Amino acid sequence: MRRRTWWLARGLVLGVILNACTAKKPAATTPSSAPTPAHPVVDSRRETPVPTVPPSTPAALPTRPVPNLNVKATKGKPIGPIITHFGMAKADGVVYQPASVGKDGVPTYKTPVGSGFILVIEAKPGLSNYEVGRSVFNYDANDPHKQPDLQLVSSNPLGDGSEEVCDNHRPNIGGVPAVNPPSFKETQEVSDALNDMACRFEVFIEGASSCTTTTTGSFAFVNNESTTQFGMVVARAWNFPVGTTLLTARVRDVEGNPGPPKKIRIVRPPRTPVPTPPQPKAPVGTPTPKPLPTR
Repeated sequence: MRRRTWWLARGLVLGVILNACTAKKPAATTPSSAPTPAHPVVDSRRETPVPTVPPSTPAALPTRPVPNLNVKATKGKPIGPIITHFGMAKADGVVYQPASVGKDGVPTYKTPVGSGFILVIEAKPGLSNYEVGRSVFNYDANDPHKQPDLQLVSSNPLGDGSEEVCDNHRPNIGGVPAVNPPSFKETQEVSDALNDMACRFEVFIEGASSCTTTTTGSFAFVNNESTTQFGMVVARAWNFPVGTTLLTARVRDVEGNPGPPKKIRIVRPPRTPVPTPPQPKAPVGTPTPKPLPTR
């Protein structure tokens, strides 16, 4: 009886302790989320916006002219390239204006020394609408049919008038022979002269890289319609002689069709001798000094 009472008392005590522990155990709580700040935090790596570059407009590719296959060359009707400019420019590329234009429409340019300037020829497609030919040397000593696309002849020999073809490099630099009257016949003599002259030219197909400049210093073709430019620096070895020299030029297209010729005159006046100033005369009555005696 006493043992049973002890177990009942122990059970009551354990129940009270368990109830107390249960009362003291905090209830499970759901973790609360962090408070949302009034101003959201931005990653410092993204504070500065990345600039966007607008896509550039691609440059237009040059288009080749469409040949006019319905046009055929006939006598007196050349269908090749048209010369849009033929004249002189200073050494810095600024274009000279002609001193005068004759009744025949041929402009005249003047040069005091016959060299140190640039000869400029520009062209565009003609009636054939083929591209302007760019060959400045097409030579065969045994084939007179070999001629360059740029064709220029002079009525007077330039420099020493050497008949050596394309002798424009040291140590043997020579001039250019004359073709007078002007002719583009396919003879060996004419073909030699054409190649000898043309090989001294440079070819330019873009105004931005041409040999002529505007008054503001920008490189550009002289004529906006030009598609090709030929430029030659006139060196002392092939300078123009004293007097009047007639230049006749024409240009062929890539199919060998020549265009209408164009001419200019270049005048180099003779040098005017500088008069020697007279020696002052001694005034009348001035005694002549006697020579000092020598020992």
